[in-house]
Amino acid sequence: MWRVDRARALAAAAGLPGYEVLQYQHSHLRAGSTCRATSSRTAAPATPAPELFGYLRAEPALTLVAYSPLLAGAYVREDTPLPPDYDHPGTQARLAALRAVARETGATVNQVVLAWQIGGELPVIPLAGASSLAQLEENLSSVDLKLTVDQRARLDAVH
Repeated sequence: MWRVDRARALAAAAGLPGYEVLQYQHSHLRAGSTCRATSSRTAAPATPAPELFGYLRAEPALTLVAYSPLLAGAYVREDTPLPPDYDHPGTQARLAALRAVARETGATVNQVVLAWQIGGELPVIPLAGASSLAQLEENLSSVDLKLTVDQRARLDAVH
């Protein structure tokens, strides 16, 4: 996370406001460990590594904003394959855990993914797009979905 620290120091030296938000691609499925991380304009990795959450714990003023939390529909649309980086041996266990929690709660897989982010120890603000009113309503209802301690533990355990 030295890049963020260095960027904060440079911003402070220039009299500019420091970071308040970190934006990363973040979803329940994770890119494979052998995949090369992509970079944004700020040269930060696109998928949060475990050390990012340690950094967020140490810097409580920062907020994580997750883009593409629903992987462009890949969780629920059979015509939308998973991005190649997300199709690896750990994927099936993560999908099975998501589907099990969705069945238990009566929610959709997308709602579980968003509720998992929103209600975590370090809350994440998901940036989820919608191309229809039904999708928007589905996404918004995830705010009211409260996962049990056991459900959250099972979702976290497959990470």
